[in-house]
Amino acid sequence: METSDRPGTRRAGGSIRRRIACLLLVLAGCGRPAQLGTDAEAFKAVDALYTAVSLRDVGHIDRCEKTLKGLQQAGKLPDGAAGTLEGIIGEARAGKWEPAQSRLGDFIRGQKRS
Repeated sequence: METSDRPGTRRAGGSIRRRIACLLLVLAGCGRPAQLGTDAEAFKAVDALYTAVSLRDVGHIDRCEKTLKGLQQAGKLPDGAAGTLEGIIGEARAGKWEPAQSRLGDFIRGQKRS
């Protein structure tokens, strides 16, 4: 319940507690990005995607996306990683090249290689 001490102001203690709880849940899941697994083809495809995003080459991004979807269908690219990469591809296609490249770099650095 929100209360008002003065007109035009609100105290939202419950709202702040909810926001903090949500933030803690998000941070708990942010230890590492979704993993590619151990398939060498998947790592190669993600590396090619990084090159395509770095060069801002939409045609190359299209080819990479096709390769990644094929790897996912073949069971060589886990769904979580595929979803992350799909989001990055969408960001690049929207012209947000720097954020896409940054997210993809973070994704790659967060991979655990066996």
